[in-house]
Amino acid sequence: MKKSFDEAVVVVTGGASGIGASLSMQLTSAGAKVIIVGRSSDNGAAQLARMKKKGYEATFKVTDMTDVQAVEKLFGEIGSEYGKIDYVFNNAGVFMAGEIRDTPIENWQATVNNNIWAVYNGTHFAYQYMLKQGNGHIVNVASAAGLFPVPIMGIYGSSKFAIVGLTHALRNEAKGFGIDVSVVCPTIVNTPLYDTATYNKVNKTKVLKSRNKLQTPDVAATRILKGVSKNKQTIHTSVSTQIGWWAYKLVPSIYNIFARKVLAGYRSRIRSKAK
Repeated sequence: MKKSFDEAVVVVTGGASGIGASLSMQLTSAGAKVIIVGRSSDNGAAQLARMKKKGYEATFKVTDMTDVQAVEKLFGEIGSEYGKIDYVFNNAGVFMAGEIRDTPIENWQATVNNNIWAVYNGTHFAYQYMLKQGNGHIVNVASAAGLFPVPIMGIYGSSKFAIVGLTHALRNEAKGFGIDVSVVCPTIVNTPLYDTATYNKVNKTKVLKSRNKLQTPDVAATRILKGVSKNKQTIHTSVSTQIGWWAYKLVPSIYNIFARKVLAGYRSRIRSKAK
């Protein structure tokens, strides 16, 4: 039986841009009461203005999802204000590209903090709240790079592997408590993350040239919500991601040959030789 978002109270972290912004828009269109969460009040105001132009209203709350105390306060406030929390989309995160050998340790730390702890914090407090109310659905946004190793995304991908593992484990634990848990593993989507990403010895100009060929946030959001409504465990936004996942699981040796060819192409065409 498909779920309905009508009158649902939905929290979307990282909901002021990219996939999060499209999710916020489509959820509001479906009748949900959306609370957008982000670190920038300016970005939040801009997203609310875009939604208002289309006749939609939402709420924005400034919160750093890596701050444990702030996240605990956030869920307490939302629960008190709305009386329930039906869905939580843990979407906040950062992107980084470059070989592991080219990545400074501080970039490792920032990626772990923003991609793992932001989701862990959101998951923890959402789960604790939903345990008390006896229902709810947690949706953690990871990446295709969290299902199979992608060349030049080793650090980024490892943070997404952590989210996939957490979500799959929690789904089994939460099942008996009336709580559903899903993980989203999008293909590469054309979002502002590319503009704010960290590039380590990567020719950013060459990377960004192909971004218009990528999947749009609106398409990704539509497919995500379809998967959530069907309560799928792992939600893909493209067939290519599903093929890559199955190839890695069933014939990893062949997948690794393909990955090394991709890496060789990157080193010859995109990796910056500058020190």
